[in-house]
This record gives sequence, structure tokens and C-alpha cells, in this order.
Amino acid sequence: MKIAICTPYHGDVTAQYAESLVGMVLFTSQCQFEFNGEAAAADLQMFMRTSSLVPQARAWLVDDAIGWGADYLLWIDADHSFPADALFRLLSLNKAVVGANYPRRVRPTYPTALDAAGNLVWTTEEKAAAGEVEEVGFLGLGFCLVSTPVIQTLKAKGKPLFTLAMTPDHKFVGEDHYFCELVQRAGFAIHVDHALSWKIGHVARQELYNQDAIADRGLAP
Repeated sequence: MKIAICTPYHGDVTAQYAESLVGMVLFTSQCQFEFNGEAAAADLQMFMRTSSLVPQARAWLVDDAIGWGADYLLWIDADHSFPADALFRLLSLNKAVVGANYPRRVRPTYPTALDAAGNLVWTTEEKAAAGEVEEVGFLGLGFCLVSTPVIQTLKAKGKPLFTLAMTPDHKFVGEDHYFCELVQRAGFAIHVDHALSWKIGHVARQELYNQDAIADRGLAP
């Protein structure tokens, strides 16, 4: 089972990302999985691309991963921290697209995941403790596992997988939001693992966790 770890970056990666990555790779390399009905180990390959245009870096990374023959792409942004078992958890869920609902790296902070109607999806301590996995409409790609069949289906439609757009009221639509729109139109579901989300940090001047998002809830737009 081939898993491409894909990280777009511009400038330096954070120390928290580097430390988390080493822990995750070491942990995952010792795990056994079931893939296509058979026991399998994870064959991990790191791909990194730098560009001031994140959609461009993501497009290059898709080509790198598919060219290598990846069965999954694990998107990780270079300013995130995550537990050693993060990839293991997402793989065990057997979803086409599943990831973390991490907080934005500004205060007041609030979640990156949205439901189908565009409302914020909150990762609470209760949802995390219950191990809830929730279907959502949109998910940031800061920590997200995508199966290769999803990528191949989208590429076959001939449209770019990532682009920046602007709404009529001059607000930017991120490349991850655009990607999720394509995923939904292609008939694939997108899921959030709340238990993992509770342990994902978004590094700014401090690590922001979903506890911070809950604390800032009344200040969210």
C-alpha cells in the first residue's frame, strides 16, 4: 500500500511539523493494514513542493504522487502538528476523503470544516471523546487523506484540481474549498475525524487547538 505524504510549503517548515512527521512515519512503518483484502504494510514516500502559489504546489504534488503510483495522498501543511498515530487512524476509517477539522491560525480562531450549507462544523471535546466521524461539505487540506481513485476521477474531468477564486463580494475562495466542491460534484463524501482533530495543532505564534476554537466560539463570523 503506497502512501504519498504531500506537503506544499513556502519558506521554512515548522519544528512542530518536523517532529510530528518523524513520529508519524516511525509509528506507521510498524503497523499492518488491510488493503484490497490482504494484509499490507505502508510504503511511505515524502513529496514536498515549494511555491508562493499554493494551488500550483498542490498540482505538482498530485503529479508526483500519481507518477509514483500512490494508493493514497496524505496532505499535510508545513505549519501543523499531529500525533504519531494520525495516519493510522485515518487509514483505519476506510473513507475516500477524511481528515482533520483544525482551527484557523488566527485569533479569534474557528474551525476550517463546513457543513453542506456552509455552516461551521465544531469539533468539541464531547465529539472527540465519542470518536465521532462526521460527514461534512468542506474540509481544509492541512491534514487530509485522499484515496487515489478520487484524484483520478477528478483529473479525468479535465478541470484543474486546485485554483483560487473570488466571490462577487471580493472574498477569496481557498484552493481546498474549490477541491472539496469538485469532490462533492463527483459523488464522493468528505469526512472529519473529530478524535484526531482534537489533537491537531495549527502553528502560528502559538499552537491553536479546537479547545481554543470553542473558547472563541462567540467571536466566530
